[in-house]
Amino acid sequence: MLHRFLITLGLMLAFTIPAQAITIEELTSQPQFKQVSQFVSDIPNVDERGASYIDVNTVKVIGFEPPIYTIKATVYKAYQWNDEKVITVKDMTFTYDSSNSAASKIYRAQQQGTTKVNTDADANMDMNMNEDMWSNPGIMHDEEEISRFGFDGTPRPIHRGAFARRPVVKDSLNKEFYDIADAVYYEVYKEHFDEVIVN
Repeated sequence: MLHRFLITLGLMLAFTIPAQAITIEELTSQPQFKQVSQFVSDIPNVDERGASYIDVNTVKVIGFEPPIYTIKATVYKAYQWNDEKVITVKDMTFTYDSSNSAASKIYRAQQQGTTKVNTDADANMDMNMNEDMWSNPGIMHDEEEISRFGFDGTPRPIHRGAFARRPVVKDSLNKEFYDIADAVYYEVYKEHFDEVIVN
């Protein structure tokens, strides 16, 4: 009976203890953290910048039913707005439908003879894709904030609650999420999601 109680107590603690404190120096110097996106605001007189990192040791496939793949990872976002400096830690789950990757859509369109596109990936993304191509990007995203720290590792209050499942569209407003999703997929399969072809 005591053994069962200790196991239950251990499981409860495992789900309630926040992530270990982290500083910006650790985030930017330890090899387990891979920077996958960054931005700097172009607003005059505003020092706004940020970068997102995945903890490569946490990337884990939790669903594998081709063409659907589900991968979970812990993501760190370092964000600075003038003097405010915060690192948020989130559990993110991405569900990929490779039959709706950019390459799969291009392949099907070419087979149907409905489009001629440049095979260069960047050109496809930026110039030759029509809006319909991205209406179903093939990636869904869930996230839950688990910890928040100052750049010096000081704990901060977190925003409880998971975000509802939503699509990850590759556009200027969602570039960060798309870059994270692609990096998580690449970490497992060593292939960019846009390049996956399912007939």
